Amino acid sequence: MKPDSTLVIVNERAGSGTMQDIFRRAEHALVDRVGDFDVAFTEAPGHATRLAREALGAGVSRIVVAGGDGTINEVVNGWLDAEGVPLAPEATLAVLAGGTGGDLRKSLGIRDMDAAIDAMASGRVETIDVGRVSYREVDGAGAGWRYFVNVASMGFGGKVVHSLDAFTAMAGRFAYAAGAARAMLTWRDPVVRLRLEGPDGVFETEMPLSIGAIGNGRFFGGGMEILPGARLDDGLFHVGLIGSVRKLEMISLLRRVYSGTHIEHPAVTLRVATRVEADSDAQVFLDIDGEAKGCLPAVFEMVPGVLRVAVP
Repeated sequence: MKPDSTLVIVNERAGSGTMQDIFRRAEHALVDRVGDFDVAFTEAPGHATRLAREALGAGVSRIVVAGGDGTINEVVNGWLDAEGVPLAPEATLAVLAGGTGGDLRKSLGIRDMDAAIDAMASGRVETIDVGRVSYREVDGAGAGWRYFVNVASMGFGGKVVHSLDAFTAMAGRFAYAAGAARAMLTWRDPVVRLRLEGPDGVFETEMPLSIGAIGNGRFFGGGMEILPGARLDDGLFHVGLIGSVRKLEMISLLRRVYSGTHIEHPAVTLRVATRVEADSDAQVFLDIDGEAKGCLPAVFEMVPGVLRVAVP
């Protein structure tokens, strides 16, 4: 890797194994419109984090992620140090369409592979925010933390991603729907204590919670528009809280999330915040950019304006 060069990080297993084909189709267009680049293939979970950190340390000016939301999350966790400072402040992240969910690229307005290449070729860049979440490990053995760039959720969403392993051969919303059906069989709404700090002051509540979403982006779960008002660059989390509803009503409500019309339901509360604290006496799982990571108690903190991203 040379200074001021481009590295493409490819997760061949993303998108039910389709990412390899997507990258091969994009390869010639990338050379023609973006220029020469190096390629690195991920070999195991966490490898993209190490690849990104090494590349930025070597002076690479652009990293292209050919993978899903989980791969992007790994790259971002190699991009920033523990204080939220970019290892290379002028470097740019770019996203190729693909992966199981593709929720971040939807928030970025990247519809498909052509739009992704257009974004890189145009040189248009936006500086976006990142979230940081501290949590308890699921086995209770200690604490962990992680950056997220799209959405972190707790409750039913966290339960779903912890149930997805058996369905990884499916893509996008089909994987999420299968995981949701599996999780619904044993789901009970936990009582969660929440404290939100933001421009409107402090908001505290204790409530039975079906889903709690803390979002930088608008989408999660393979295209569900959980936070229609969220923006990647406003320095705020948009927080969506879905209170306790009956299981049949939850099924109907989840369908409405795909179009963003769930926000009209009386069980839904929307807030904005820069810091969110959440705790429960029950084990409440977390979903961080579509990945199963940790459980409550958790603290979500905004890290504004730290990531340069190529946009159409």
